[in-house]
Amino acid sequence: MLKRTRFLATVALPIASLSFVWQPVEAAMMRPVLPHVAPARVLQVQAEEGQFGDDLLIPKRRNRDDQGSGEEGKERKRNREDNGGGASNREAKEQLDRQREERRERKREESRQKEERQDRKKEERQDRKKQRDVKQEEQRQQDGKQKAREERRERDADRDRQRAEENQQRDREERRKKQRDAEKDEQRQQDGKQKASEERRERQRDAERERKRPDETAGRPRRERDKERERIARDPSRTTGTIELPFIDGAAVLDSDKDWDNRRDRSREELRREREEKRRDVRVRVPESDRDAQVGWEGRERMRYEPGDRERGERRDRRPRYEDRDGWRVEREVDDRSVINFGDRIIVRSDDGRRLSRNARETYYEDLPNGRVREVIARPNGDRVVTIRNRYGEVIQRSRIDGDGREYVMFYAPEIDRDSRPTFVDPGERLPPMRLTIPVDEYIVDTSAEEGVDYRAFLERPPVEPVERVYSLAEVKYSARIRDKVRRIDLDTITFATGSAEISMNQAATLREVAEAMNEILDKDAGETFLIEGHTDAVGSDESNLLLSDERAEAVANILTDVYDIPPENLATQGYGERFLKIDTDAGEQLNRRVTIRRVTPLVKPVAMAE
Repeated sequence: MLKRTRFLATVALPIASLSFVWQPVEAAMMRPVLPHVAPARVLQVQAEEGQFGDDLLIPKRRNRDDQGSGEEGKERKRNREDNGGGASNREAKEQLDRQREERRERKREESRQKEERQDRKKEERQDRKKQRDVKQEEQRQQDGKQKAREERRERDADRDRQRAEENQQRDREERRKKQRDAEKDEQRQQDGKQKASEERRERQRDAERERKRPDETAGRPRRERDKERERIARDPSRTTGTIELPFIDGAAVLDSDKDWDNRRDRSREELRREREEKRRDVRVRVPESDRDAQVGWEGRERMRYEPGDRERGERRDRRPRYEDRDGWRVEREVDDRSVINFGDRIIVRSDDGRRLSRNARETYYEDLPNGRVREVIARPNGDRVVTIRNRYGEVIQRSRIDGDGREYVMFYAPEIDRDSRPTFVDPGERLPPMRLTIPVDEYIVDTSAEEGVDYRAFLERPPVEPVERVYSLAEVKYSARIRDKVRRIDLDTITFATGSAEISMNQAATLREVAEAMNEILDKDAGETFLIEGHTDAVGSDESNLLLSDERAEAVANILTDVYDIPPENLATQGYGERFLKIDTDAGEQLNRRVTIRRVTPLVKPVAMAE
């Protein structure tokens, strides 16, 4: 017993105490300091793989279990000693293996996620790079297109500048050429005018010299005056009968009376009595002016005029051929003249376009609506004569347009065109017989019998009776009743040889005073119109005399234009043959071979247009 006690005191006790001291020190040397945790049956320690081995962790766990408080720790120790610690070590090891596997799985998952994130980031970087590349490519393309557009604009601008410079150069050259041509034309015109003026002065001097020579007709006997007729001629208003020229064998004063006298259905006496009865009821008012003569125009607004070149026409390649009116029969054609028979009368019809287009630069025709045709005559000085005809070739409008665009109207009767009928009707047949109420010498002037006559004042006098409406040129030409409304000058100093339309220079000189009066009237109104009438004696056939008289009227018109500078468009011509004799005889009579001039302006256009 004593030995046992001594052994415990000397050997066992120091060893036991030493073991208690060594285990904590060893533990502190072998593992990191861990925070104090509550005692548990199983201690879970997380460590990196390879940091602590199983042979180290299991003793550590055992030591903690053994150091538990009280009997519980001791009991665990004894159980471990009894079981040899095998089952606990296996469970702990399995648990550690599971933990290590879970950690590996988590690491692998984290690695996969990390790789996925890296792949996504890489894909995003690649997408961003692609987008940047696409944007850069688009930007390059846009820059290329912009550069191409700029280059194209520059090329176009250069080409346009070059073209503009070329056009300017060409325009300058054309202007210079036109200027040179215009200067040449102006010089030629001036030379031509100078030459024409010299020739005209020479002709006038020759005509004046010829006039001073004894006239070949100066010795012809004058008609003996009839006193009774002279008395009636001084105041025709006192009678309702037919007024005759105041000399022996003188025919009726009015052409409309001559028309009735020429009828063959009854005797002349019966026809004159019938007209005398009709005149008894006629009350005549002599107008004071052309405007006063145009009944119905007073107080109206100014007539609206449509310019001759307003309508758009279709150019023709040749001269038109007009329609014939119903009942017209062409008996004969000579050059541009036609002898036409209709009803109980025969007329000659000519196209004055050829006379107007003499010395013209160009003449062309255009088709207009309703069968009308526009004739345009262009002259070297820039003037244009525009004539509009209806489907029958009758003038319904004529004007002259100068180079500055000013228009002067000669004829304007558009309502005639709108009311165009296929058959010609003499408008004078709807009027009562004309009753002349002014002296005959105020109605007719003979250039051979009168001296010191103011021809301008005579021609400017208004019609002798009111004008019901504006008439067409054809109506004035073919109706003696309408023509009788205006006064006339008998150019009986112009005498023609039988069957001839030639005018000698000394006879042309006798037109000087009348031509000067006409020019003065045209200076006041460039739209005035004069009718030149040609007449023959009763020798020869009706057709031949009609053609000859028309040629005589045209010959006088040409003299007035060529010698006295009266524009041809202000003149209209018409031949009447032997229809209106001045001396009532079938024999050859020189006084019947004559030409007459009338101012027909108030008959063929509204006077308000001139005002």
